[in-house]
Amino acid sequence: MVECSECGKQSMSFTCRYCGGKFCSEHRLPEKHDCNGLESGKKEEYSTSSDSEDEEDQKWFDDKFKDKKKPEKQYQKPSMLNETKRILRNNITLVVIGLTVASFLLHQASPAFRNFLTLSPALTETAVNATNQATQELGIGNVLDKTLLTAPWGILTVMLVHGSFIHIAANMITFYFFGTAVERAVGGLEMLKIYLIAGIGSSIGYIIFRNLLYLIHGPIAGNISLAPAVGASGAVIAMFSVVAMLYPKAEVLLYFIIPMKIKTAFRLFAGLELINLIAILAGIRLPVLGGFASSAHLAGLAIGLYFGKKLQEKHKKRSSAFNPLGY
Repeated sequence: MVECSECGKQSMSFTCRYCGGKFCSEHRLPEKHDCNGLESGKKEEYSTSSDSEDEEDQKWFDDKFKDKKKPEKQYQKPSMLNETKRILRNNITLVVIGLTVASFLLHQASPAFRNFLTLSPALTETAVNATNQATQELGIGNVLDKTLLTAPWGILTVMLVHGSFIHIAANMITFYFFGTAVERAVGGLEMLKIYLIAGIGSSIGYIIFRNLLYLIHGPIAGNISLAPAVGASGAVIAMFSVVAMLYPKAEVLLYFIIPMKIKTAFRLFAGLELINLIAILAGIRLPVLGGFASSAHLAGLAIGLYFGKKLQEKHKKRSSAFNPLGY
């Protein structure tokens, strides 16, 4: 038995958790004995309880999300090689230009390599010999040393050989503008397909026309009938033709000189090439135009027109998006 700190009664005692005094059952509650430690005890209890709850909440949060936190990625500047690969992967036009320029540099250093790539339209050895005999009489020398049948790959590889720096520069600059436009419209692989088909088709057109010229006029007709072909002009012109169908309101420079609407340039170009083709067939060599392979150009133009028409409906809303002159 202990004496109650409030009333002095001897009884079974209870210890107050706030002030530590001993009290009987009647005064055991803090409010019954005017507990002087009640307020500070409650504050301490609340603080301890809150801290404990916060720690438990934080522990629950950490346990729940620790596995879901993603490690921070450190930025790494791409290397020049990787950046170059990325650019080429997304720009087939530049890949084609790079391969063509590399081939040009190689065949400039190696006549044998150039001859390997060149397209010979001659179908027989008789035609080769007759052509070489005629050119020797003119003081030109031999122009052929193979037939198409002995080197059929020339139908495709002719696109990788060019006659001069001006020739390849004109072709590749033109191809960059028009090939890029086609690639953006239909994708790199589709553009490459059209380019290769047009290149092969242009070669076939050249072979047919030159052999027709040979049959009509023999080896020489104001032009060497079976002159070997070089260049990717037919395939490049096909890109121009596709763009003319997709973007008829665009502005371009005809032959890099005359600014006009692309549909007007298309008609003028086709007309001039057709006039030159007829003149060659008649045995007449026109100034400037007379050196063009108009049969290959017109074949490329026709193939580009075919693909352009097929793509026109699908991409008709882009009719004025391509504008290389910035007008």
